[in-house]
Amino acid sequence: MTQAPNLLNLLSPYNIVIYMLVFTRLSGMIQTAPFFSTIQAPTMTKLWFSALCAFIMYPLVFASKNYIMPRNMTEFLFLIAFEFLIGYLIGFVANLILEGVRMAGNIFSIQMALSMSEALDPATGISSNELSRIYIYLTTLIFLATGAYQLLFMAVFGSFSSLPIGNFPFFDSQTIGSLLILFAQIFKIAFGVSLPIFSVLLISDILLGMMSKMMPQMNIYMVAIPVKIYIGLFLILAFLSATNVYLQGVIKNYMEALSLIFT
Repeated sequence: MTQAPNLLNLLSPYNIVIYMLVFTRLSGMIQTAPFFSTIQAPTMTKLWFSALCAFIMYPLVFASKNYIMPRNMTEFLFLIAFEFLIGYLIGFVANLILEGVRMAGNIFSIQMALSMSEALDPATGISSNELSRIYIYLTTLIFLATGAYQLLFMAVFGSFSSLPIGNFPFFDSQTIGSLLILFAQIFKIAFGVSLPIFSVLLISDILLGMMSKMMPQMNIYMVAIPVKIYIGLFLILAFLSATNVYLQGVIKNYMEALSLIFT
């Protein structure tokens, strides 16, 4: 007579603790990662999505045996906090791509005299102008279209090997240096996106300044503002294809570097 498998073992405290720690790391990543943190979805939806991802990833983490069980409730609470911080860090570093694009939008919105049209962005909870939001939505679509979210989940899964559950996170100098390089990429992304448009707008400012010297009777400010807006919008459309190609390469290289740090 064969013995039926004991399904209650799936709900043992041992399994539940490991699952909760995996879920906590994933929920920390969801809180700050591109698309997942900016999408207008209820909090409960994000939590259930994190629970589903943890349910898929939990057997792989459990089978690896690369974890240490907490010995008491105090240690368990500390592990919950550290697991959330690890996931939060991974999502935060990935989200720097969007912050670089936001900085680019702010750079040439100043040149286009649109910086005064800032409003609260409900997706991020901070004030930004329309150009920044448009570029953030564009980058988010590229992030999804190129499959960069897969590299994000690979980074989280790889972190269970480099930063096992039960071991308090310790970053060596090489890891910290790699993270600082990724932090510096925010300026590279910002100037890479904004420099072509900013350069042309700067030249238009110089030409308008020369025109005001040659024709001092003309109110140059009434002419400059609409002209710069039209030039800026034309340049945005003209460089849209090139910006798309540039962001695809940047996102792919950035997420691959992030995945390598935590694997």
